[in-house]
Amino acid sequence: LAFSVVMLAVFLRSETRAIEPLIPLSLFRNPIISLCSVAVFVLGMGMFGVIIYLPLFMQGVLGTSATQSGNLLTPLMLGAVVGSVVTGQLNLRLGSYKIAAVSGSILVAAGMILFARMGAATQRADVILAMIIARTGMGLLQPVYTVAVQNVAPRKQMGAATASTAFFRSIGSTMGVAIFGSVLLTSYHHDLTIGIPPDTPPAALKLFSNPLLLVQLRPKLDATFGQTAAGRHLLQMLLANVRTGLLNGLQRIFFASAVIMTLAIILHVL
Repeated sequence: LAFSVVMLAVFLRSETRAIEPLIPLSLFRNPIISLCSVAVFVLGMGMFGVIIYLPLFMQGVLGTSATQSGNLLTPLMLGAVVGSVVTGQLNLRLGSYKIAAVSGSILVAAGMILFARMGAATQRADVILAMIIARTGMGLLQPVYTVAVQNVAPRKQMGAATASTAFFRSIGSTMGVAIFGSVLLTSYHHDLTIGIPPDTPPAALKLFSNPLLLVQLRPKLDATFGQTAAGRHLLQMLLANVRTGLLNGLQRIFFASAVIMTLAIILHVL
C-alpha cells in the first residue's frame, strides 16, 4: 500500500508534465467530471463488490447449486437492460439526466438495503427482487455518467474523459471486492473456529480455510469424513459452522454496501 501511494504520486507528477497524458488532470477542474468520477467509483465499490459475493450467498447460505445460482443472476442483466433503455428515453424527452441519476441511485440503495436484510430464511424470490431493483438502478445510472462527462469535456479530450468513467468504476469495484473479501474471511474464520470441537484433526480443517472453494471440495470432504459415523457427524457440524460464518460475513458486506450506496444518493442530488 505504501508503494502504491508513492507510485500514485509519481504518476500524477508525470501526468502534469506529459504532452499527451493518459488522464489529463485538467479534466477534473470541471466539477461535473469530478463528481461523476467520485460517484462512479463509489458505485463500483458498493455495487460490484456485492455482486461478486451474491453467488456465494446463494450457494453457501441458501444451498443452491452453482447452476441455479448462475440462473438466479439472470435478473441482474435484465434489470440493466431495462434501466439503460429508460435512461435513454428520459434523457431524450426531458433534456436532462438529473432525474435518471437520482432515481437510479435511490433504486441501487433500495436494492442494497434489501440485500442487507437477507438471512438464512430468505427465499429465492426475495433475492431476485433485490437484484432486479439494484440492477435496474445501475442501468439508469451508468449511461448518465458517460453522457454527463461527454457533454462538458473538451472535444480533443473526449476519449480520455469517457474512458475515465470506466477506469474509476473498475478501480472502485477492485477495491470493493478486496475490502469486502477481507471482511468476509475475517468474520468467517472467527465464527468457524468458535464451533470447532477440540479433537478435530488440523489437516481436516485446512479444507475449510477458503469458503470460496468448498463447493468444489465437497466430494473430497465427503470422502475424508465419510469413512466413520463420527466423521460424518463432524462434517455436518463443520458445514453448519461454515454456513453461519458465511452468513455473518456476507451480512456485514451487504450492510456496508447499503450504507455506502445510501450515502451515494447525496452525490447524485448535488
